[in-house]
Amino acid sequence: MKRIGALACLIMMMISILAPASFAANDASSQKSEFKVVSSTPHDGDQGVAVENLSVKIYFNKEVMPDSDKIRKANAKEFKLTDKKGKKIPTKVYYSEKEEGLLMVVSDIANSKITIKGDTPYTLTIGKNLQATDGSKLGTAQTIKFRTLDRDKSTKIYTIMMVVMIAGMIFFTSRSAKKAMQKESQEKGKSETVNPYKEAKRTGKSVEEIVKKDAQRKAKEAESLAKKKAKDEEILASLEDDDEPASGNKRVGGRRPISAAGSEYKVKVVKTQKSEKKTSTNPKGQTGKQKNTKNKGKKK
Repeated sequence: MKRIGALACLIMMMISILAPASFAANDASSQKSEFKVVSSTPHDGDQGVAVENLSVKIYFNKEVMPDSDKIRKANAKEFKLTDKKGKKIPTKVYYSEKEEGLLMVVSDIANSKITIKGDTPYTLTIGKNLQATDGSKLGTAQTIKFRTLDRDKSTKIYTIMMVVMIAGMIFFTSRSAKKAMQKESQEKGKSETVNPYKEAKRTGKSVEEIVKKDAQRKAKEAESLAKKKAKDEEILASLEDDDEPASGNKRVGGRRPISAAGSEYKVKVVKTQKSEKKTSTNPKGQTGKQKNTKNKGKKK
């Protein structure tokens, strides 16, 4: 009986020791089988993917940086990019050292006659033997399907958008210029003349409607001009009020002599130099011939 009890205790001890190890092994195996794709750019089913430098970013839930060149080469073979006919496109695989679980599959057509076409479906297939850094494998193959950008359609759309943008710029510019001209005309007090028959032919409206609208416009311009004139007069009136002299002060219109105010003060003017008597260089009653004879006698 004692032996049976001791044997039972020994069996229970062995079970308690070996059970965690078996659970750990199961956990490790299950952890390895959980290697999977989290997301990609482009996503599966995306449209309008760029044709130039066609590439696909893939994010995994584990680190995918292989430790050896052998695993790198094996992993590179697990990626296959094909067109709608199943034709294989050469690719290169680049691993990220900064972001964990990220790698990029890039089309490598520089040295081949293959070209990436627009508005064409492509499929990236990831093989089930793709291996993570910890040795776990993907387990099941996965595909990412997408369609490239239709460049002809895109060019047409951009061209239409450009034409619409230019037309809008011309329209708003001409409208602004017309408003500026109308404003300038209003400031000068001149109203724009409208030919109702010509305007009716251009717009398809009736002559009466155009005449009525023109009359309303002219009335509005006249009202605006009257308001502006009244405002200007108000400003001038306020300026004139500011020019009025203060109470008790008189304004002098111009210079006046002191005697005009009743003063008897006189200023005595004293001449300091005598004016010299002017003598004529041609004595009265003497001819030019006599004058010359007299001068000759003085010289002798």
